[in-house]
Amino acid sequence: MHPLKLGQNFGQMTRTVATSDLVINAADHAPWMVVPAHEHANTYLCVVVKGAFESRAQRRDECRAGSAIAYPAGHVHENRFGRQSSRCVNIHFGPMWTEERWVRDWLRDYRYVGVGAAAPSLRRLDRETRADDSAAPLAMASAAIELLAAAVRADAPSGRSAWVARLIDRIESDLACAPTLSHLAAEIGVHPAHLSRVFRRACGETLGEYVRRRRVEEAERALSSDLSLAEIAVRAGFSDQAHFTRVFRQHFGVSPGVRRRAMQLSF
Repeated sequence: MHPLKLGQNFGQMTRTVATSDLVINAADHAPWMVVPAHEHANTYLCVVVKGAFESRAQRRDECRAGSAIAYPAGHVHENRFGRQSSRCVNIHFGPMWTEERWVRDWLRDYRYVGVGAAAPSLRRLDRETRADDSAAPLAMASAAIELLAAAVRADAPSGRSAWVARLIDRIESDLACAPTLSHLAAEIGVHPAHLSRVFRRACGETLGEYVRRRRVEEAERALSSDLSLAEIAVRAGFSDQAHFTRVFRQHFGVSPGVRRRAMQLSF
């Protein structure tokens, strides 16, 4: 397990600025990069600007562009990047910030929040990490604070209805046999059209897109097992291996067979 000091991160650092008791750095990650289990000495917020990675700890989260992931100090996790090169902006908080009660309370636990890839605060933060004028450090700090505020608001109860969380839990309990839209709407007690609209606004994708993505992600994990591709396809909820291969290639850019061989070579 790798302990990291304030402001340290894996990946290729393209910019680091320390200001207002914040350390902000931008890091680029190559496709398929695996970051081993590690912990940070400080609390920090990871903002995914481009690409995606899977955060693995007590649970697994697919952190796509537009995600903000809060890691408390000492939180042990590992990250696995996908087929695209990725860029993250990490906001490390010093004592001045963690002494603020609202910041300390919100950052006390691991959190995954979707602020949206097109959110103005995220685009501004990314833009300021690329600026090189004398005002850039101040502008980066301001953008980082704005992004933190956006993440806190997005995580508030009003940002995602309680039944959306219940809906996700229901789907995740049996991804291979996920209920239909009408069935889910009846369980929750809302109209199917309302369910679709609220789910897309809260999660950034349609219900069908969510189920398809989660199935192919689970199938990708199963490639490290001894199961055949046909068995993996059935267990993940695909109609057949051809359907599985088509969706997998659309999501990862390569076939399951090619991905499996790449995984075998990396171990």
